[in-house]
Amino acid sequence: MRALILEDDRDRRVAMTQRLMERFPFLQISFFETAPEMIAYLKNNQVPDLVIIALDNDLELIPQASGEWLDPGTGLDVAEWLAKLPESRCPVVVHTTNAPYAEKMMACLNAADWQAERVIPYNDLEWIEREWFAVMRKLILEFSPKLAAAAKP
Repeated sequence: MRALILEDDRDRRVAMTQRLMERFPFLQISFFETAPEMIAYLKNNQVPDLVIIALDNDLELIPQASGEWLDPGTGLDVAEWLAKLPESRCPVVVHTTNAPYAEKMMACLNAADWQAERVIPYNDLEWIEREWFAVMRKLILEFSPKLAAAAKP
């Protein structure tokens, strides 16, 4: 079973991985720091074991060796790409403090029949433990009965 997460903050990625692995040790987690990278992965890979996607919106510019800055895109870019697929594949969790973009992400996903829920980050990493993981766990277990049977309590 696989989770795909768009998140560019290292501390958040560590906290998310630790929390998910405590309950779902068999879950394969793939992180992406840019929207184009996540979209390319989804375009180029069959992911039949995909059980959940999580999307941040505001991603930091990435410095390049040339001195240029790489635009990492946004979670909205991924949400809009997902919404164009012929059918939804798994639940999506939107985790961003950017309310206008969160609303746009939720609207486009819901209009395309994707099951989507929003979590609002707060207090550094506290929200991952208190809110994000609870929503992720609920959606993973609802989406995958096999996963529910194997999950640690």
